[in-house]
This record gives sequence, C-alpha cells and structure tokens, in this order.
Amino acid sequence: MNISQAHEISIISFLEKEGFRPCRIYGDNYWYRSPLREEKIASFKVNRDINRWYDYGMSEGGDIVELAKRLRGLPTVSATLEYLEGESGCAVRSAIPRASSSQAQPSHEQPTFTVHPLKNKSLLSYLRSRQIDESIGCTYCQEIHQKQKGKWYFSVAFGNQSGGYELRNPYFKGCMGSKDLSIIAYSPGEIQKGCLVFEGFMDFLSFLTLVKRQDYLFRMESPCDYLILNSVCNQKKVYQYLERYRHIHCFLDNDAAGKEATESLHKLFEYRVTDESFRYADYKDINDYLMNKKTEQQDVAQKQ
Repeated sequence: MNISQAHEISIISFLEKEGFRPCRIYGDNYWYRSPLREEKIASFKVNRDINRWYDYGMSEGGDIVELAKRLRGLPTVSATLEYLEGESGCAVRSAIPRASSSQAQPSHEQPTFTVHPLKNKSLLSYLRSRQIDESIGCTYCQEIHQKQKGKWYFSVAFGNQSGGYELRNPYFKGCMGSKDLSIIAYSPGEIQKGCLVFEGFMDFLSFLTLVKRQDYLFRMESPCDYLILNSVCNQKKVYQYLERYRHIHCFLDNDAAGKEATESLHKLFEYRVTDESFRYADYKDINDYLMNKKTEQQDVAQKQ
C-alpha cells in the first residue's frame, strides 16, 4: 500500500475499527473525544469531505497516515502503511454515507482559534474572582485563543454537545459555534438515577466548589449526572436526555426565566422534578450564593 492508496481509507471508518465513535455529527464534520489524549469534551474533528483530522486541544492535524502513526505508536511511515494495509476492512471514503444536515461547514480554512488546557493566569484569576475552585475549573474547562481582526483574545471555554463552546472572561460572555446543552456523566459509561440541571456552567462549577467545601446545603444523597442548559432557550432539547432519570434536580436561577423553565420541566416529568432553588433562595443563582457566602464569612471573621 502506498500513501495515495492509504488516503482512500476513511478516517471515520478507521476510528470506528479502533473503537472510537463520534460524539456529534454536523454535516461533514464528525466530532470525537480525542483518541490521542485524555479529554472530557469532544474537540477532535474529522472532516469527511476532505478526509482530514484536526485536534483543537493539540492545535495539530493531518491525514490518516499521521493519525494511525500516532495512535498506534508506529516508528515510520512504511510501518504505518503496512499496518493500514492490514486494516483493509476499513471502508473507502465513497462508501461512508453522508450525515444529513443543513449546517455542513467546510474545513479547508486554517482555524482562527486554538483550544488549550486551562492554564492562563488571567483566566484562572477570573475563576478565582468568581470563587470557583481552581482545580475544578481546570478539570471541566479549557481555554480558547481566538483571533479577531488580527488580535488574539483569551477565554475560559466550556464545551457543549454540538462541539461548540461557552466562553467567559472578565470582559466578555458569549459562545463559539452552536448553542447546545452540555452533558457530564458522574461516572463515564454509567447512568445515575438522578440528574442535576443547571442554567449555566458557572453554576455547575459553583455547585462542585460548594460540595468540595462541604456546604451542607448542597449535599446530595446519591451520585447524579449533570446537565447544563447553557441557556433557558435550550430547555426544549432536554427530554431525550432527562427521560431516563428517576430524579431531576433543578438548580436554575431565581428569576422569572428560571422559574418558568423549572415549571416547564415539572409539566414534562411531573413528580420526578424537584425545584432545588430554595437552597439559595436569597440569591440570584448558585454562583451569587457562592460569592456572597464567602464575603459574608469574611465579614464575620473580621468582626470577631
């Protein structure tokens, strides 16, 4: 097998045989959790049309030969071609059916953003200003370096089911790509009996921080999975995910939109839904509770 013949092997089919399946498919773009490293959010993309891959967490990409060489730890291109020839059961590109989507996006352009582990000092300082535990932030978030009009901007990034990201920094709140839910399993490969529903990822991180600090108000009786709406507008998407749970705990905002979203879930799932906002009844949301709770404790300590 030569390189030209290897390029006829579908990367999607190759990954399937290696045990990797896409988390999401949008047009010709197949999103995976990276096969080359550990990650919780899918940031490894394969474009079916051009049969190329790009790992946004590593800021690297290439063809099937480079992928197979890295994935299998092979020493040379010749050894990689020999391995791929042994994997000849992989489908050629023309045999892979196209995913239906009106949102297919070409990937010929050089990406204008890169995704990295969360290490930027300014972004970590921002999380600390929101009272988020740093180790929790680094576990569930990444950082995005985004180029706009010749300048680079940096944001905390929280991935969603569509391969998009919620973005935050001290001066900006927005998203990159499609708005969607974020689903995080308490234990990968298992479904718990309960699920906690949050409006935004800062509330999710705040909850985990409060649990780590052993705040009794946020103690749950049993392990639960997590669903983050990233916008109350996404509540219509939750049914397929929440129908599997016996207990649905809503930690939504103490405002009209949050109450309306909780009521909508009540109508869908009835007795399975519990409104948990009483735990932070005097505050706008969980992060507001976390930030002001810390301030109140400091005030008491100073008076003593």
